[in-house]
Amino acid sequence: MFLKTMLTAAQPRRIAACRTTANQGETSRRSFLRDAVAASCAVTGTLPAGGLFAGGEQRLRIGLVGCGGRGTGAALQAIEADPAVSLVALGDVFADQVMSSADVLGRRAGDRFDCPPTRCFVGPEAYRSVIESGIDLVLLAAPPHVRPLHLEAAVAAGKHVYCEKPVAIDVAGAVRAATAAAHSRAAGLALVSGFCFRHDPRMVEMVSRIHDGLIGRPRVVQAHAAIGLPWRKPVESGREPGTWPLANWISFSRFSGGHFVEQHVQAIDRAAWILGDLPPVLAEPIDSDSATTTGPSCSLDQQSTGAIGDCAASTAVRYRYADGQTVEASIERRERPCDSTVETVIGSAGSCDLVRGTMGGRQPWAAKSAPGPDRYRATMETLVRGILSGRLPHDGAHMCRSTLMAVMGRMAAETGRPVAWNALAGGDSHIA
Repeated sequence: MFLKTMLTAAQPRRIAACRTTANQGETSRRSFLRDAVAASCAVTGTLPAGGLFAGGEQRLRIGLVGCGGRGTGAALQAIEADPAVSLVALGDVFADQVMSSADVLGRRAGDRFDCPPTRCFVGPEAYRSVIESGIDLVLLAAPPHVRPLHLEAAVAAGKHVYCEKPVAIDVAGAVRAATAAAHSRAAGLALVSGFCFRHDPRMVEMVSRIHDGLIGRPRVVQAHAAIGLPWRKPVESGREPGTWPLANWISFSRFSGGHFVEQHVQAIDRAAWILGDLPPVLAEPIDSDSATTTGPSCSLDQQSTGAIGDCAASTAVRYRYADGQTVEASIERRERPCDSTVETVIGSAGSCDLVRGTMGGRQPWAAKSAPGPDRYRATMETLVRGILSGRLPHDGAHMCRSTLMAVMGRMAAETGRPVAWNALAGGDSHIA
């Protein structure tokens, strides 16, 4: 049985440009998780009529929802992907985020940043105003707890979408997102997720070699990370009282889903990709002390993490598959002098170190290139150039499946009991 959420339809409204509302600080799940599909029956635009290839001119107009560092970076990468791109609308719950993003984009994107104050939107409904501003593609980079709502609204409005990972923080959200993604595909819309390693040439080559049998049949994937604390924003008097947790959403599970879901979902997606993008049978908790590797030089005070918020400092689970394959995944976040990441694939005839880019076994191999930031650029180029060429890339299925896997693992760790995939996804073909 799925978790059901009672939703209240919300009428779209325009937010005054770069001006907060009296209720800007209200960030409850109820205010965000509304039925955008029912509410977004009509779309209005503030830009000239037209779109791609309008008047013989190829144009792609982009709007950004969520003006933090990742959203602003995604917008720059989209602008750099093709000369036909211009960014024309910004939206965030915080005015200072919108202004900061506009400043960066204005300086770095030149005349392809075409976003006057009348298309800067602030407040909980800013996402809807961006979607209704005459754009072709929307970049969804607001905190994970609102991504299912934003994705629903964008698809209902007929927009191409870039959606950051994870797409949800709980089962109900993952199911909503999967349904919206299925509607997106059926409508012939492009949808590309923030699982950027699937566009990283180095990682693509390694996974391809694994699939070609260089280490035999993959049996175990180990994905362990012991890393430092996430970013932290100070209390600012200019914001509405009580909004500091939302400004630091990455450290609060009600906004981020916790470190295992928000951060480690990338590693889980890589493991799922290696094992053929099939769902596991179940997830079970394991001992985090034995799973997480801190490295020889990372001596820590285990009694204190130095963290803010309520996210679990460590989470460790094992995923079991029907054919006996397993994934062991863990993450620990606390103040530390160094980070340690272990990602290994153990096969029947060898192994692969995903971090170092090496394989041992039948045919030893080492990657020629080092990991770098090009995966973000490659992801956006896939989306933008795909839209402009009519290829319309779509990875909604694995986006939602990997998110639900992360949620499933967190649930197992929190309850101390195994969690079965079928108990979460049931017979829903959108996410199975």
